[in-house]
Amino acid sequence: MKPTDLVLTRSQVSQKVDAIGTTTQKVHVDVGELRMQEHRSRMIKWLSPSDPSTNYNKALEQRQEGTGLWFIHGDAFKQWKQHSNSFLWLHGIPGCGKTVLSSTIIEHLKRDTSFGVLLYFYFDFNDTSKQTLDNVLRSLIKQLYQQRPDARQPLDQSWNAHGEGSQRPSTSSLQSVLQAMLNMIDKVCIVLDALDESTPRCDILAWLQTLVTNKSAACQLLVTARREEDIESALQTWTHPEDRIAIQQSDVDADIEAYVTHEVHHGEDLKRWQSRPDLQKEIELKLMEKANGM
Repeated sequence: MKPTDLVLTRSQVSQKVDAIGTTTQKVHVDVGELRMQEHRSRMIKWLSPSDPSTNYNKALEQRQEGTGLWFIHGDAFKQWKQHSNSFLWLHGIPGCGKTVLSSTIIEHLKRDTSFGVLLYFYFDFNDTSKQTLDNVLRSLIKQLYQQRPDARQPLDQSWNAHGEGSQRPSTSSLQSVLQAMLNMIDKVCIVLDALDESTPRCDILAWLQTLVTNKSAACQLLVTARREEDIESALQTWTHPEDRIAIQQSDVDADIEAYVTHEVHHGEDLKRWQSRPDLQKEIELKLMEKANGM
């Protein structure tokens, strides 16, 4: 055997050893990632959170393109976005489109790359898993746990403290976990829809106060709710007048008109009147007259 053949053989062996080492390392990484995925799945199963995306998607399907922009482009929303600790309460009459507006806001914030963490929740009279403080805490913790690996430690510690998931966490412990997670990130935006559909509302309001007044976490909070006496009374004690925004009928009417016009001219239910522009105009006027901001 020539010396050059021996050198080549040694080189080939070295390459094979390197390849085996690389493959082994990759296997270790893959196994580690698989274990992490299994652990995250256990965490989510233990939390048993409700899914707010069903409400979000349903509201977006009901939304007429271009509506709600009066708020997105308004000064109140712009000011709210610019401050790391800010609060807004949007209130209006029943049927004025608060939930659709919430989804418009969430959609806008999802597209805004300056908002690294966006959490949201919809309280819902028709869904018992979306009404209590316990429900909203579980959902927000799950969303934050999935988005920010660097803030997972408080939930992992809670899991261990509760017998590695064999015990249910209390509402107060969930509140502590969420606050600890929020304290670990620079900035978070939380949108809560239909606060008036929560129960008991006193628990939700007390929790909101701790979020707003706790300066250890940079939290931007936006909620929608009817102007109920208990909600208004509570919010007046720890918010400023400019934090409480009334949804004006004039703004809503413009959105309603856009929706009505689209449905009259393009909706299947009114298709037979498309050859009668005079009747279409009369239908639009009557619907707008009777809508009364709803």
